[in-house]
Amino acid sequence: MSCDAGWWRSKAARSSETKMREGTMHRLWNRIDFAFSSAWQNFWRNAAVSIASVLIVWVVLLALGSLLLVLHSLDQIVALEKTKASAISVYLADTTPLSSAMDFKLHLESDPRVSSVEYVSKDQAMARFRQLPALDPSVIDTLGTNPLPASLDVTVKDIRDLGAIDQEVRTSPLVDKSPATNYEPNVIDKIILLARVAGIAGLVLIIGLTGLSVFIIMLTIRTAIYLRRKEIEVMKLVGATDWFVRWPFIVEGLIVGVVGAVVAVLIVGFGYRPAVVNLQSVLIFVPLAFDPYYLRVVLAAMLGFGLLLGSVGSYLGVRRFLKQ
Repeated sequence: MSCDAGWWRSKAARSSETKMREGTMHRLWNRIDFAFSSAWQNFWRNAAVSIASVLIVWVVLLALGSLLLVLHSLDQIVALEKTKASAISVYLADTTPLSSAMDFKLHLESDPRVSSVEYVSKDQAMARFRQLPALDPSVIDTLGTNPLPASLDVTVKDIRDLGAIDQEVRTSPLVDKSPATNYEPNVIDKIILLARVAGIAGLVLIIGLTGLSVFIIMLTIRTAIYLRRKEIEVMKLVGATDWFVRWPFIVEGLIVGVVGAVVAVLIVGFGYRPAVVNLQSVLIFVPLAFDPYYLRVVLAAMLGFGLLLGSVGSYLGVRRFLKQ
């Protein structure tokens, strides 16, 4: 009998624990449901301010995503230019015989400052030109003749010797005069400066828009609190906790951040590849490329930043007007 009584007590205890857990989960679900349903109602109850908040978040995240992608493209260009910085192409006149070009090549290879020299014929130059992205081959075919010169691609051991070698090869009668080489002494410095200026200007813009978006979200939450002030007072009187009152407004801010982020992510996600393709057709000699991995990183960062904006703005609004 004692064993049976112990078994029944154990079963009753387990049943009681199960009911307590179910009751706790039910209360938790009710609170979550209340927070989200109230937040959604608040969002549309104050639709004008809510939509303004979404638009501000969208602009901030669109600017952030665009800036990150532009800076990434500039980094790619800088990296490529650095690899090309130790070499120049010396363009030969069309009247230069092949034997003279080979003699000039041997002369350059004998220079201790030179690492290597490669002869590129007119046909090879045209083949390279045809491989440029977004270039329409039919446009080249309409030219009839090949306008590209043969060249000698000279790679130096020390990049600081490029300027001197450039000046020396220009004096040769075998070299075309317009232009003689593709040497641009400060191209990397100019690109790096452009990247820095774009980064600083973009950062200042994003900081300003971020502050504005947080302020607008705070205004949205404060307006929602004001419109529901009597309802909040009643909930407080019947024993509602501070966080029970606060969560709907915090969730409302998160909704603003998520909606703005999703719109910005869709625009950047679907617009990045066409933008790169269009720029490739215009900037033929600029090495732009579509980078899907980096795009995914940027889109994830935009979503995270949208959540951050919404949570910070709503928390500040709630903390100010719903103090304990």
